[in-house]
Amino acid sequence: MKFSIIISTCNEGFQVASSLKRLRQISTQGPLEIIVVDGRSEDDTVAQARPWADHVIVHERANRGEQFHLGAQKASGDLLLFLGADAQLPGNWQQTLEHFWLTPNLHGVCATAFTVDYGASLTLRLAAFLANASVRWRARAGIQHGLCTTAEIYRSSGGFPPLPCLEDLVFCSRLRPLGRMVVLPDHIWPSVRRLHRYGILGCVARHLWLELRFRLGASPDAICRGHIG
Repeated sequence: MKFSIIISTCNEGFQVASSLKRLRQISTQGPLEIIVVDGRSEDDTVAQARPWADHVIVHERANRGEQFHLGAQKASGDLLLFLGADAQLPGNWQQTLEHFWLTPNLHGVCATAFTVDYGASLTLRLAAFLANASVRWRARAGIQHGLCTTAEIYRSSGGFPPLPCLEDLVFCSRLRPLGRMVVLPDHIWPSVRRLHRYGILGCVARHLWLELRFRLGASPDAICRGHIG
C-alpha cells in the first residue's frame, strides 16, 4: 500500500524543513511520497521543503482547498493523507493506517482521523476534546487531524473545493454520503499557535462565525479575507 502525504504551506520556512525531516525519520522505507503544495510563500518555504519532499508544487496563490486538490491530483498513492505543515504524526502512523485500511470486509468508512493532542494543560486538553468530538459527533475533521482517505473515495467525493478557508467543512460534507469517519486512537500533535493567539473561546467563536456566514451564503472570498489560518 502506497501513501501520498499532501501538505499545504504558506510562509512556513521557519519550520517546514524540520517538520519534513522528522516525517522522513519516523517513516519506514515502504512506498511513500511527500507532496508539498505552496501558496506563493514570501519566505524560503519552497527552498526549505525541496530536500525533503518528493514533489514541490508552487501554486499561484494561497488557497488551501486548491492546494490540497492539486496535491491529490499529483498523488500516486493508494491512501491520501492530508496534513498541515506544522502537525506531527505518531511514530507508527504508517502501520496504524495500513492496519486499518487493509482490514478485511471494511465497509462504510469514508475517512480516518487521528486523535488530536494539543498538550497537557487543562485548556489544551479541552480544546483537543472539542476537536475530536467534532469528528465523532459531526463527522467533520480538520487538517489538524491528519485526514486520510483512499484515492478512489477522494475522486468519488469530488475532492477539496477551491476555498481558502473552510475547505475542510465542504470536503467532509462531500465525504459524508460515502460513509462514516473513524477517529483512530493514535495521537497527532498539531500546532497550538492559533490557540495561543485567540484562546480556546476565541477560536471556537471565530470558526462558528465563519461557518455561519458560509451557510448563509456569503462569498468565500469575503468570509476568508483576513481569516486564513
